[in-house]
Amino acid sequence: MTRDLFGETPRPAPKAGEIALAMVLHGQTDKAWLLSETNDRREAQWAPKSHAKRGEGRDENIWTMPTWLAQERGWM
Repeated sequence: MTRDLFGETPRPAPKAGEIALAMVLHGQTDKAWLLSETNDRREAQWAPKSHAKRGEGRDENIWTMPTWLAQERGWM
């Protein structure tokens, strides 16, 4: 198994139709995360937890979501 410079297993690449984005978490509820591309909370938009997945460990600021959701929110 290949490990990165920090000794961790690299995260798998997003599946077809998905994208992985580095985002800033501004808040959350049971059903959604309030995310933005910058530290400006005024630009933040809600992403449903049913469609987005948060990374773990040092990738906790990486969210994987369907491409259509990222486009709809203006994140790509």
